[in-house]
Amino acid sequence: MSINHHLLAKTTTDQILFNFKSAAWTSVNGTGVDFYRIGCNSNFPSPDAAFKDDTNKLTIAFEFKPPTETKRGIMTGVGQSLAYLNSSNLSYLVIPEYLQDFKIGQFVSDLFTSQISTKLPVGLITYDNNNPSDVKLLNNVSLVNSSAFTNAMTNNRFWAKHQDLPIPLFHLLLHCYYLKKIGQISEDGFAFCWNNFMFPSSNIKTLNSPDVLDIQGNVIKTLSGIKNIKFMEKKINKVKKITGSKIPAIKKLFQDADSTFIGDNYYNSIRKNYVTFLKHIEMIDSNGEITEDGFKLYHLGLVNGPSSKLFYDYFIKTILLTGHHLDLIFDLDNLCNQYKGAYNFNQIKQEMLTDYDSRGMIKSNPKRIAKTSSTVSFLKYEEILWNSLGLKTTSAGTPNVSFNWKKITEVCSLPDL
Repeated sequence: MSINHHLLAKTTTDQILFNFKSAAWTSVNGTGVDFYRIGCNSNFPSPDAAFKDDTNKLTIAFEFKPPTETKRGIMTGVGQSLAYLNSSNLSYLVIPEYLQDFKIGQFVSDLFTSQISTKLPVGLITYDNNNPSDVKLLNNVSLVNSSAFTNAMTNNRFWAKHQDLPIPLFHLLLHCYYLKKIGQISEDGFAFCWNNFMFPSSNIKTLNSPDVLDIQGNVIKTLSGIKNIKFMEKKINKVKKITGSKIPAIKKLFQDADSTFIGDNYYNSIRKNYVTFLKHIEMIDSNGEITEDGFKLYHLGLVNGPSSKLFYDYFIKTILLTGHHLDLIFDLDNLCNQYKGAYNFNQIKQEMLTDYDSRGMIKSNPKRIAKTSSTVSFLKYEEILWNSLGLKTTSAGTPNVSFNWKKITEVCSLPDL
C-alpha cells in the first residue's frame, strides 16, 4: 500500500464514520450514532477498517478498494466482504464510482440489489474518484448476523498502541514465534521469549537483572538508546535492600515473573502490551501464530540484522501503514498547521484527543472534560517511538514540532516484502 492509497482509504473511512455519527446515514435498525473506530484483527481475512457499537453490540467491517483496482479485484472485494461476516455483524464494501470509464459502482450495486442485499448483512458504499470524501451509501444493510464472533476484533484503538518496545526486542519476539511455527518449541512464543531471553527464573535466584540480548548477542537498549533494557530491575533492587528475611519478597518476585500465573502480575502486564501490539500490526494472529507478514519481516531482520537500517525501515513502514500511525501523523500535522503560532504541541494533542472523542475515532469517554489540559497518556509512547525513529523532530516556532515527510514517504514507498 502506498502513502496515497493509505490517505485515500483514511479520507473515505473518516467521512463514512462522520456520516453515521452525524445521523446523515443510518445502518441497520437506525444505528450509527454510537459507532466508533476500532483496530482490526490479524486473522485471515482482515478488513481494512472496522467500527464498533457497544450500545447495540455491533461490529462492522469495511473492505476498501482503490481506483487503481481491476474489475476482478473489485469482485474479490465482494467475496471479502462476505467473509468478514465470520467475525462481524455487518460489513460494507467501499469502491470507486468508476474504473476508468466503466461504471463499476452501478454494476456492483445492481449485483447487490439482485443477489445480496435481502439475504446477507453486507452493504455497498462508493466514493467519487476525484473527491474521496464524497461518499454514497448505495446499498444499505437490513439484516444482522447475530452469530458473528464479534470478539475477534477487540482493539479499542484503531491504531497499534506502542508500549516502549525496542525494535531488536520486537525481532527477538518474532524469532520465538518462528521457533513455535517450525516446531522447535511447543510453548507460547511470548512465554518462551520471556523465560529464556527476557527474564529467566535464574535472575530471581541470583537477584540480578542482566541485559537482554538480541539474536546476534548484542545488548538491546531502550528506544531512547540511553539505557540497556532490563526487566523487573526495580523490583529486584528493592528486595536487595531488605535487611531482614527476603523470603516473602522473593516469593512475590516469582509470582510476578510467572508466565503461567492466571491474573494480574508483572509478566501478564508486559505480555498484554507487547502481544496486543504484535497482533495489531499483523505480525502474529489471534491464535498466537506468526503470520506470513511476520515471517517475512523476521527473515529480513535475520539476514540483515535486527538493528540494520533496512529492518528498521520496514518496521517503520509496518507501523505507519498496517499500524495506522500514519493516520495519527496526518491528523497531528494538519492540526499543527491549523494552530500554527497559537498552540504548543501539548495543546494540539489535547485538541486532537477532544476531536477524536467527538468524531468516534476513539471510544467515547463520557467522563472526559472537553479542552482539559492533561495529555499524560494520549500518544505518549507513540511519540517516543516517532522520536526514536526520526519521524518527528523539533523545529522553530509554535508548535515546535515537525514531521519528517521525506523519510515517511521513502519508507512507505518501499516495495512489499
